[in-house]
Amino acid sequence: SKNTYSVTEAVQWGIWTLLRTAESHSLQLLAALRSFRECSLMFDFTINVAGRAFPCHRCVLAASSDFFRAMFEVDMLERGDGSVTLDDQCLDAVSAFLDFAYSGEILITNGNVDTLFQLAAFLQVSVLLRACTEFLIGSLDLSNCLYLISIAEAYGSDSLLQSAKDFVVQNFCDLSKTQDFLNMQVLKICLRSDALNVPSEEDVVTSLLRWIHHDRPGRGQLLPSLLSLTRLHHLPSLETLHSDVLLQESEACCTLISQAQDQQEQHSGLHTDARPATTQSYIYIHKTEENGETRHAFCYCLGTNQWKDLGKNLLEAAVMFPDPPGCCFTSYAEKIFVTGGCRGSCCRAIHLHVAQPSHDATDEAWCFCPVTLTCTPTPAMLKARTMHAAVTCLDRVYVIGGRTRGSTGEAPSLVEVEYYNPLTKTWCSVSPLPTAIFYPEATSCGSLIYTLGSEVEFTETFNPLLDCFFCYDAQKDQWNRLVAEFGQFFHAILVKAVSNNDTLHLCDLSTYKVYSFCPETCVWKGQGSFECAGFNAGAVGTRDRIYILGGDYSPDEITDDVQVYHSERSEWEELSPMPRALTEFHCQLISFTRHRDPWDATL
Repeated sequence: SKNTYSVTEAVQWGIWTLLRTAESHSLQLLAALRSFRECSLMFDFTINVAGRAFPCHRCVLAASSDFFRAMFEVDMLERGDGSVTLDDQCLDAVSAFLDFAYSGEILITNGNVDTLFQLAAFLQVSVLLRACTEFLIGSLDLSNCLYLISIAEAYGSDSLLQSAKDFVVQNFCDLSKTQDFLNMQVLKICLRSDALNVPSEEDVVTSLLRWIHHDRPGRGQLLPSLLSLTRLHHLPSLETLHSDVLLQESEACCTLISQAQDQQEQHSGLHTDARPATTQSYIYIHKTEENGETRHAFCYCLGTNQWKDLGKNLLEAAVMFPDPPGCCFTSYAEKIFVTGGCRGSCCRAIHLHVAQPSHDATDEAWCFCPVTLTCTPTPAMLKARTMHAAVTCLDRVYVIGGRTRGSTGEAPSLVEVEYYNPLTKTWCSVSPLPTAIFYPEATSCGSLIYTLGSEVEFTETFNPLLDCFFCYDAQKDQWNRLVAEFGQFFHAILVKAVSNNDTLHLCDLSTYKVYSFCPETCVWKGQGSFECAGFNAGAVGTRDRIYILGGDYSPDEITDDVQVYHSERSEWEELSPMPRALTEFHCQLISFTRHRDPWDATL
């Protein structure tokens, strides 16, 4: 038959025939085995369930189930007897499994998925187990998520267990209002999770107390350890906790509350452990014009997709925090740190600033609090610097490289690196850059700080090449030079480094392209192009997005355009423009706990 084989002629020693059957051959074999079963032919094994016998073929069982294959390969008792009893399994599930083994088809429904899942796990039928798991994951809701956690643990399904736990964490607020919540066994996992989806930390504590009170005699002793997993210092008021009898009676709980009060008093606005769901995030824009007097400040709310001019709230406040030429803005928790810069009449524009014959760099640093509209000086940096990089990593503010005091020929770029600990209010020197970098660009990805720039300070055309690429491990205090093909990243001053999903991304403002970096292979991967952004634009990376804002095409053509890259769907989108066209401005992502949000119009 021309549909079932092909013939190939050989050379030298004669003619040979190669028979290749169509894919239908496997279906024909399966149909033959099914026919044997229907006609009760050549049975060599029996499965007994609840008093009913299922005659079958060992080869079919071994091909379908790792459990049976192991049984037939090893000299087990059932192998010799020619039968096995599965009284702890559902009769209908075993019958459906055998139909599946002989046909390759099975109907999974809400009515049978539990018993099929249990049987597939016991018999180690991977394809059926996977199908049941996907079905159960797709059926997750408030009524069954806790139950599915228990059966996933019982039958060792890691994917179902993780999906069910993720569902509980994401729907904790609604789940905590149900009766099932009072008997849940994964409360500790929820309390530990940064991803816990709750409006405020107060809701977390309220839910915990409700769970404890449901079985006070049996759970009362668990309260101190579970309460320690909440973030009490993020509560609007700790005074209300003193009214709870259980908390009053527990010395350990009273100590935790007292410690949280001390944290609020000593480190207000400096706590970096707020759960993202309890915060509101903003892109903060700040610009001081060349005259040093005219300022612009506005913010973009990531939650509402709206811009807000902060002029009246911030710029007309009694305090006017410093913004000297060449300084850096760095957000830390709910505050903004301003480091370094030049005193005097240095120009603010980059190309003019670097061309100054000398720099009166400052070692001063300031902490600005948008919540209280106060600005306080911090201890001085160990090294005066301007045109440096600053980034937050591991609850520290790092300042990297830059220029120090002196004339151009006497003050080469710095290799010194130091960090500020806002909680202890101290500066500490760490390992220096392997080589000095002109106008460094830096971003943090987890515990790593990527730093890029040029070894050449500037050229006649002011287009320094991007020829330096370093990675700093903040945990090990170690710098490494990375060798990577930059592709079209040519100009050091036209590249913005941002973190997205803890991955380094570079936004090239000269070619409008974005690339991600793989540290394992040192390879750059294109992530698409943004359509309109000027030179000297701002760039901000969040967990799942990259924002490109403003910039200029020429000194007389400044843009207010804003674009966002959605990494989960690899798409760029144009957003509403900034309130004002700006270039060469400070651009930072900052988040506030909702009850302290100074930029929320509803508060």
